[in-house]
Amino acid sequence: MREPAAREKGTLMARKQSIAVATVFAIGLTFAPVARANPVSEVCMALGEARISLYSMLHAKDRSAQDALKAKMQAASNKIDSLLASMTVADAKVAADFKAVWDQFKATRDNEIVPAIYNGNLNDAKKIADGIQFQRLSRMWSIMSCSR
Repeated sequence: MREPAAREKGTLMARKQSIAVATVFAIGLTFAPVARANPVSEVCMALGEARISLYSMLHAKDRSAQDALKAKMQAASNKIDSLLASMTVADAKVAADFKAVWDQFKATRDNEIVPAIYNGNLNDAKKIADGIQFQRLSRMWSIMSCSR
């Protein structure tokens, strides 16, 4: 009797998490036309997309879902790299400051968090994501003056 109740509770939690992620994404899309006005704003938007995809990977139950989310995360990361490379001289200092933190962020994500997720070490992955990665994310948002 407990097993179906536990399964139902897990399904309910998964639905709530999916709704929360969808809501955050929908809010982001609402402001997308405004946020896409310049490269700095686009970096902020892509950074949010990368973060949401990574966090969604923590809650994905099967490898194919994790792989799909990883692909979304990588696409957003590639967009950030491209935007940073195309920034004008006026934004060069901001881009350089951001890139220094971004490179650390990507290395930790790709070499520690994603492998931990794929190995089923979700607590370890979450600890890193909520610890040093959150600090780096906050720093990058501050550098780009992203609104939260």
